[in-house]
Order: sequence, then C-alpha cells, then structure tokens
Amino acid sequence: MDAPAERAHIAETLLRSAGRLIVGHNEREIVLGICETLTRVSPRIVITWTWFGRKDTPTIVPQVCAGTAAEYARRLVIQRNPLTERGPAFRALEGDRSAPFKISPLSPFGPWRQAALEHGVRSTLALPLPSTLQHIGGLVVLYADVADYFETVGVGLFEAVADLLGSVLTLAGERQELEHAAYHDALTGLLNRHAAPMVGRRLRRETTFAPPASVVLLDLDHFKQLNDTHGHAAGDQVLQACATSLRTTLRRGDEALRWGGEEFLVTLPGSGLADALRVAEKLRAAVAGIDGPAPVSCSLGVAELALNEPLTDAVARADAALYRAKSDGRNRVAAAG
Repeated sequence: MDAPAERAHIAETLLRSAGRLIVGHNEREIVLGICETLTRVSPRIVITWTWFGRKDTPTIVPQVCAGTAAEYARRLVIQRNPLTERGPAFRALEGDRSAPFKISPLSPFGPWRQAALEHGVRSTLALPLPSTLQHIGGLVVLYADVADYFETVGVGLFEAVADLLGSVLTLAGERQELEHAAYHDALTGLLNRHAAPMVGRRLRRETTFAPPASVVLLDLDHFKQLNDTHGHAAGDQVLQACATSLRTTLRRGDEALRWGGEEFLVTLPGSGLADALRVAEKLRAAVAGIDGPAPVSCSLGVAELALNEPLTDAVARADAALYRAKSDGRNRVAAAG
C-alpha cells in the first residue's frame, strides 16, 4: 500500500464531497455522508461508526454506521461496566485520543473476536468527537482489515475527520439546546406557552371519529399574597413543587405547560369532559398536598375540544370556567359550558 497516496486520496475525496454533503442536508445526513465517503474511498476501512450524547451514558449504541461490515456495528451494545469502563469506546468518550489497537480471532473481548473472524478486522481506532457543550461528547470508531493501517496512513488524518464530525454534531446539539430553551420554562422545566402550537396539533379533532381531547387551566389561589408574605423565593418554590405535582399526577401522553405566572395549562389527549374533570380533581388534590411555606390551593377550569376547535378557543373557554371557579370560592374545579 502506498501510504502517502492513500492519505492524499482520502483527504482529497472528503474535501471534494464536503460542499455537496453540507448543502441541503441535516447534521445526521452530513455525518452519514462523511462516514460513507470514508469507507468508500478506502476499501481497507470496513466499518466507521459514530455516537454522540451525554458523557455519563451507561450504554453506547452506534448511531451512524457505514462500511461493508456496518451491520456488525448496528448490533453493537457497549455497556459501561468494570470490564469496559476503561475500554477504547469509553476512553474516547472522555476525550482520550488513544493509539490504534490490533485485534485478532484470539482477542479476549467477544465483539472483537467476532469482527476479526467474520469481517477480517485487524485494527481499530477510537477517537473522541470534540464538543463545546458541557457534559456532551462523542466518538468515532474505525475498523480496518490491515493490522497497521492507521499507523501507516497516519492517525492525524483520522483525527482531522473526528474534529469535522465533532463540529457538525456540536452544531446539532447547540440547536437542540436552543429549541429546548425556547420551548421550556427555566424555573419549572415544563413546556412554556411557545410550545402551544406543537401541543395543539396533538389535540385537534378534525373528524367525528377522532378521539376526544380536553384542556385544564389551573391557577394557584392567592399567589400574590403568598409572594408578598413569604417572598418571591418561596413563591418560586411553590411553582416548582406545583410542576412536580403535575408531572407525577398526569398520565403518560398528557402534557403540562407553564402558561404564565402562577397559571398552568394541562392538555389531555384522548380524554372527554368527564375524564378530564376527574383528572382535574386529582390535580387539585395534589396541589393542596404541597408541603410549602404556606397552605396552597388552586382553581381549575376544564373544557373539551369541539370538532375543529383551535386550542386557543378551548383555552378561552377553560379560562371562563376557571374564573367561575374563583368566583364560587376557589379551590375547586369548574367545567366550561
């Protein structure tokens, strides 16, 4: 093998394909394109796979796989345990740019033996994917059917590829963090009002055959008085405790949003008015059970969505019911007419 020619060919092909890969593709497609290009331009590389996520993950499962033996990588599950804690994958996840290592049909680790026996793998290189996101990292793992392939071609070339992959995936992670911040309330961790259109699409009833859906508008009683008497820190504590109560009381598929101030919106897909009233009563009792600086109660308004009714209209009807619950003495549930 002509190592300089191999190295130049890989670098040139990746550079030529970079523009085509980046324009009009999402981050996963770009990463897959880079991995596929790498394994196509060098037949010696039989597998390339990547993983990106939290560094404290207990399990690594390849997310993007390419190469003639990619099916082997798709079946891999690498658990964090005393045997693999210091293995190449988890070392790379912690940022260790380790040297390539050789494997053979006699390797002590079962998956390495399988790779050697079934796919002729003789050398593996695991590299970290750099990330500027706290607690987030990644790795790229390459398998070659030549024992000294990575040393011969030069590890630096593949480190440059890892840097490129890390940049692409970091951009994806940053976008996801921004989206999370845009749609989540910082104090309670619940979805916020900006997520209403997304949540509303799950509730909309376009035909009479669609399942029912309802909304519950919840407002804490005398919250301003609580803030004035005990301070805003105590008020924040109550809001966080209320959010926790909503999460633990609601069923799978239901959603809670901080609607504003001391007001919360609960969406109940699949629930008609009768079921929604029962859920609302459970929520009222859960809030009443909050152990805070002062007794806490809430008033709730419930509305079932009519056919083709926008979420905003249903919320307005629930708000009118909530106002009636407040007028009738608070700490109670009222249904929209």
